[in-house]
Amino acid sequence: MGIAHQKPGWIRRLASRSFNAGGGATRPWVMSYPRMKLHRDSFQTDRREEPCTRHPVFEKDGRMRLPAWLILLFFALSIRIISIWNCELSGPDEPRVAGIAREMAITGNYFIPRLNGEDFLEYPPLGYLPIVLSLSASEKPSDFLAFFPIALIGTGTILLTFLIGRALAGERVGLTAGFILSMMSGFFILHRRCLVDPMLLFFITLSLYGFVKGHQCTRKSSHFLAIFYLAMAGGFLSKGLIGLGIPAVTAAAFLIWSKDFSGIRKLRLGWGILLFLLPISLWAGGVWWLEGPGHLEEIIWQSLWRFFSSSADHAHPFYFYLIPTFLNLLPWTPLPLILLWKRYGSSREKELSSEDLLAIFALSWLLSAFIGLSLASAKRVLYLGPVFPPFALLSALAWDRIREKFPEVKRREVPGLIALFVIFIGIHFFQLLPSERQDSLRPVFRVVANKSDHGPIRLCNPSEAIRGAAFFYLGKRIPMLKNQELSVENFENSFGETLVINLFGMNDQLRGTLEAKGFRLLMQEKIGKMWVLVYSNSS
Repeated sequence: MGIAHQKPGWIRRLASRSFNAGGGATRPWVMSYPRMKLHRDSFQTDRREEPCTRHPVFEKDGRMRLPAWLILLFFALSIRIISIWNCELSGPDEPRVAGIAREMAITGNYFIPRLNGEDFLEYPPLGYLPIVLSLSASEKPSDFLAFFPIALIGTGTILLTFLIGRALAGERVGLTAGFILSMMSGFFILHRRCLVDPMLLFFITLSLYGFVKGHQCTRKSSHFLAIFYLAMAGGFLSKGLIGLGIPAVTAAAFLIWSKDFSGIRKLRLGWGILLFLLPISLWAGGVWWLEGPGHLEEIIWQSLWRFFSSSADHAHPFYFYLIPTFLNLLPWTPLPLILLWKRYGSSREKELSSEDLLAIFALSWLLSAFIGLSLASAKRVLYLGPVFPPFALLSALAWDRIREKFPEVKRREVPGLIALFVIFIGIHFFQLLPSERQDSLRPVFRVVANKSDHGPIRLCNPSEAIRGAAFFYLGKRIPMLKNQELSVENFENSFGETLVINLFGMNDQLRGTLEAKGFRLLMQEKIGKMWVLVYSNSS
């Protein structure tokens, strides 16, 4: 079926389809799943699949049987929805993202992100659009509507991970990867927060799914390669260069590692680059037409600056992600070590098996993401999203080894998933929610909203979180003042005015000035490291 090549020795040990246990046992399920072999021009599936592996809706006796992917969909969506239940916008990022999204929904400007009326040019706008669509469903949206699209995006990423695993190593490995990703601590936390990073992760995963299917198929390869390039553009429009870099480097690393150099021709780079640039050009043209070239240059510069500049916000050394990665992959962190278990024998086949393909692809993805994130100057734990799906795929291979070596664990898989489901939901309600509500600005702006009918509102020395929360909860741009403007004698104020003041520490002089002007303190809250005070001079 083509020209085959010798597998590297460590790959044979890492992902061979057989193991030495007194002569080398063969997997009992090997005839139930398609065997895949990599050739220099393509990797294709040997169609010797038994009908039972197709998961029909009805069994032979007429009883209904749910497709396996539908069970995964229900499980993933359930835990995502429950994990955002009763969440409130908190921390420095979520109110800002929600405020920008609501301002887009109200103003209809989808080209330039704005934060309380001021341009916010750190990222292109696409990452905000799912939240914009959700918030557009209500004139006074709740916090839940800001989190809801994040839950759907997370579910989509899980299903794409399943599809990648199924395409490379069979449905059972794909399903296992999907369930593992659903129950990964870092993935769980990331997709219960109102951020643009889940959208970036979705596009990276979608792009690599398009690459796998486009390189695997022959008749419809152009359709899937179009997904590869367009989703890469979506990642770029969500959060800049990282959305382009990870899929491109992963695809190149996979082809080189597997010695499939002829596969580079199948990528149709000339046609693909044009397809990648098309949506970016449409967005760039819209920005140029509305605001001129300065805004476009600033967005591109922001992306480059965060990656290369040592003075960028959240700059950390190269090794910053080592411990956070270990913790965010729990409880599955030890699983890939199973793949290095020396009790497994080596295969003498000259062709790459389906597990070899998946191991090479997942390792290419994992290393490309981890090294790329480590090279970037700006580092935060929430940026680790791109390492989660490939780690889930490697963990699925490891779990398959465990099932093979210890068949009795098969009976404990479903109870184990249920137990993990309960644990994660318990952590959400009893640990994460109480701690997050301490940093929520919702109570502050509930008080402000009750006073909004009596007079104007002003934000004094506001942080990005306060500016975003103000627009999200009040639905309008709020004028801003500096603390120095409050202290001067000629400060103009009208009756019924409400002031939201952001302070690093208590300022007795400022409080005295406000009380002398007839203001009284309505609320005083410590949000993170800062104090938020609400004053009003109405009765």
